[in-house]
Amino acid sequence: MIASIILGLLIFGYATWMVVSFFKKSRQGKCGTCALNKSCKSGCSIVTAEERGDLLKHSNGG
Repeated sequence: MIASIILGLLIFGYATWMVVSFFKKSRQGKCGTCALNKSCKSGCSIVTAEERGDLLKHSNGG
């Protein structure tokens, strides 16, 4: 009985945490949640064109 309650609380807690994190990420927009937002060439990030060029130089080893 106690194990079932603990297991239920763990599942409910994890589901709640996932829903909250989903809504936090959805507020940041499409590019805010992307792993490549600092080096993306599409220009939707907050990185300026100069910073993006520097990041690309460093990622290419030059």
